[in-house]
Amino acid sequence: MDTIDKRALMRLLTRFWPLLKQHRKALAGAIACMFMVTAMELLRPWPLKIVFDGILMPIDTPGVVVEQARAWLPDADLLLLAVALTILVIALLGGLFGFGQSYLLSSVGQRTVAEIRRMLYAHIQRLSHSFHDERSLGDLLARLSGDVRMMRELLVNVAIYVSARVLLIFATVAVMLMMDWVLALAALSVLPPLMLLTRRFGGEIKGAARRQRRKESRISDVMAERIASIRLVQAYAREAYEDERFSRYNASSAQAGLRATRLEAHLDRWVQIVLATGTALVITLGVYRVRSGAITPGDLLVFTAYLSALFKPVRRLAAMTGRLAKAVVCGERVLAILDLEPEIRDAPDARAVERVHGAIAFEQLSFGYRAGRPVLDGIELQVAAGETVAIVGASGQGKSTLANLLLRFYDPQAGTIRVDGEDIRLYTLESLRSQMAVVLQEGGIFNTSIRDNIRYGALDASDEAVETAARLANAHEFIDRLPDGYDTVVGERGAQLSGGQRQRIAIARALVRDAPIVILDEPTASLDRVAADAVIDALVPLVRRSTCLMITHDPRLAAIADRVVEVRDGRVVEIPAKPSTFGEKIDDDSAEAGAGGGLAGKGASRPAATVHVLPTRGGNA
Repeated sequence: MDTIDKRALMRLLTRFWPLLKQHRKALAGAIACMFMVTAMELLRPWPLKIVFDGILMPIDTPGVVVEQARAWLPDADLLLLAVALTILVIALLGGLFGFGQSYLLSSVGQRTVAEIRRMLYAHIQRLSHSFHDERSLGDLLARLSGDVRMMRELLVNVAIYVSARVLLIFATVAVMLMMDWVLALAALSVLPPLMLLTRRFGGEIKGAARRQRRKESRISDVMAERIASIRLVQAYAREAYEDERFSRYNASSAQAGLRATRLEAHLDRWVQIVLATGTALVITLGVYRVRSGAITPGDLLVFTAYLSALFKPVRRLAAMTGRLAKAVVCGERVLAILDLEPEIRDAPDARAVERVHGAIAFEQLSFGYRAGRPVLDGIELQVAAGETVAIVGASGQGKSTLANLLLRFYDPQAGTIRVDGEDIRLYTLESLRSQMAVVLQEGGIFNTSIRDNIRYGALDASDEAVETAARLANAHEFIDRLPDGYDTVVGERGAQLSGGQRQRIAIARALVRDAPIVILDEPTASLDRVAADAVIDALVPLVRRSTCLMITHDPRLAAIADRVVEVRDGRVVEIPAKPSTFGEKIDDDSAEAGAGGGLAGKGASRPAATVHVLPTRGGNA
């Protein structure tokens, strides 16, 4: 067991033991079966002693067991029949209890692993955007699948199987010591070499296991990224290039896995040599003990059987150390995520907020994704309840950052954001975000039915509410023409729909949510003019019923706003603009170069932001 980081092992067992304890009855049954299996293993050799010392080669002092068997059944033929039946019963009971132990442990292991996967998935969803900005999808998928699956190896094998084998080893050694302490010590002489072997190979196996898991995570990352971009790969005819690139990663992972397997095989080979040496020593010494009269031939036969019973779990424990080392590495990777605390979380005195009116205030707001690189610097912006404000500016200036901060994906380094006059940090995250509906540039469509995609905005929405929202979003007609209507499954990311159709479903989702605050992040950016016009028409009923922040470069979309603010250059400047110059202003900003931002992720280093207020028309539209 020297292969395994014992501190990490104890930390993992301590952390996840409460999950195992939830299955007390199954564990108790498995432990009871484990004791019975051990008892059957201890009983298994004794019928052979009766046959050898009491029937085949009867001796005057065969021992208590044989003498009592003879007294019970003096007839040799009946005794032989009883011995045969006893062997059969022991085998049947051992198999029955072994099945019970395996089934119960497998049940506990599967349920525990499922719970760990659920915990990890739930925790990943709650971690802040700064975590997701830095982690690759492939790495997270590898932890959720392969690493969690290896946790079963850790929890079940360490908690139960190792305990069962250790119990069998101690019980066997105790019986062997009672039978003949000289032979028992000879059998135990193999333990020091085994400990040296596991120590010798331990560090290398552990290091190889870590490298293998890192490389497997990288493979998952490459697969997820390239498959998600399959259209780009095929459009540039880069299939052969990607095959060659993937083959390099795959070969590197296979090499790491082969090294770990080779080390485990070397360890197993040396363990077999040591155990064979111990067996030869015990048999040789045992023959001399029989000749001296210290033990009977039947005793030697039983002792040899016990030697096999002793060395079998010892060998398995030695072989198991490699697998457990891998499992501990995987467990540490799982804990590395579970131990992370979300940077954005509820304050101790945070309270749930009821439905707000929707007034928003950004007060002296400063924020940067990296220290010393401000994106927003001293922003002041007031949005009245029910007002629609378009936020324009060159790419990379921090428009989407304002929305990210309002949703509390991040917290500002300075300043305050208020909703209805209250600092949003005084609200619970769940209740704050429940006040908002979001329409992203890509729509955000899941591989499920259209009905479920719309209902994602309000999980308790009725079918009638879903259809009403779709009608308001100008989506009902095209949905009704689909083969399965609202039950049509739209494919991954809505691949079976056009861009405009995806956006109208996203708008219907926001409508069914009926939130007092709506955030639109470039909802027409990737659409042609006809599709964009349809989306703009669909947005009108949404923005009229709520406070709306509208991030856009599209002058046609901004035209439905009550006013427009421009984010630029670190100052807040109100610029009077004539309606005729309004569209030109946005078009000029759209043409400027800059790093990308967006609600979906953080931007690069950007200049500090300004907000220019460009009034377009009076009053709410």
